[in-house]
Amino acid sequence: MRKAIRRAYTNSNDLLRMQELTRALWTLDANYHIGDLAWQRNRHVGLEENWITAIWEVNGKTVAWGWIELPDNLIFQVDPNFYEVAMDVLDWFDENIETNEKKVSVLDKETHLISTLQDALYTPLKEAPYILSKISLDRCPFTVQLPDKFIGRHLQGPKDIQNRVTVHKAAFHPSKVSEESYLNVMNAFPYDPSLDWVIESPNGEFVAFCLIWYDEENKVGLLEPVGTDPRFRRMGLASSVCKLALNELRKKGAETAIVCTWIERPGKPHPDSLYLYKSIGFEQYAETKSFHRSK
Repeated sequence: MRKAIRRAYTNSNDLLRMQELTRALWTLDANYHIGDLAWQRNRHVGLEENWITAIWEVNGKTVAWGWIELPDNLIFQVDPNFYEVAMDVLDWFDENIETNEKKVSVLDKETHLISTLQDALYTPLKEAPYILSKISLDRCPFTVQLPDKFIGRHLQGPKDIQNRVTVHKAAFHPSKVSEESYLNVMNAFPYDPSLDWVIESPNGEFVAFCLIWYDEENKVGLLEPVGTDPRFRRMGLASSVCKLALNELRKKGAETAIVCTWIERPGKPHPDSLYLYKSIGFEQYAETKSFHRSK
C-alpha cells in the first residue's frame, strides 16, 4: 500500500492543486468540475474560519483532497487508482470535528467512495439529492429572441461587478455574495468574462445571468450559477441567457455542458430550474447520495 502524505491547505496555489486533480479525474462519473471549486471557494468571504481543507500526495502527486465545512459536513475527491486514501480522508474528518453527527455526499457513480463509506460504517441519509444534467453542444447555436429593448451580453470586467452582484442577490435572496467576493470569483481560475452572461433591461439593470466555467482540456463547461431577478421571471430570460452563454461556450471548442440542481429543499416546492434545463435540452445523468454516521 502506498502511503499518502497529508498536508494542510495554505493558499490559492493549493486550490489549483485541487483543481488539477479534479480536471485529471473528470468524467461524467465524477462529482466535481474545476468550476465547482472556483465558485464554491470564492463566492463568499469570511467563511474560511469554518473550513478545514487538506491535500494528500503520493510522490509529490496530488491523489486526494478533503474539505470540511464545519460543523459536520465533508466533501472530498480521491483518485480511484489510490482508492485506499479515501479511508485516510475519513479518519482526518473524524479528527477534526466535534459534533456527534457527520455527513458526506458523493456522486452515485463514485463506487470507490461509496464502498469506503460503507466500510467506515456510514449509512444512507434520506436527503433530497442534487441532480446532474448534461447537454451536447451539437445543438448550438441556439436561436434567442429577447423582449423588446432587452439585450444579452457578457461582462466587460470589474466595471460590471456592482450590477452583477445586485442581480445575483435578487435572484438568491438572502445571499452572502458581495462585490469583494465576486472580484475574487473573477480572479479565480478558470473564470472567463466572455462566459459570464447577463440580460440587461431597457433601463440598464441586469435582470438574469448565467456564468459558465470552461474546462478546456476536457472540453466541458459547467453552468454555475444561473438566476433571474424575481421581478422579471416568466419572461424566458433564464433560458435565453443560458443559450447565449452556451453558444459562446461552443465557439471556444467545448463539446458538452453540465449543470447541477436540486430536486427539493425543505419548505420549497419542486424548483423551476429542473424544467428550465430540460426545456433547453439538458438530460439527467447522475445524482448525489448522502451518507451519515454518528460518533
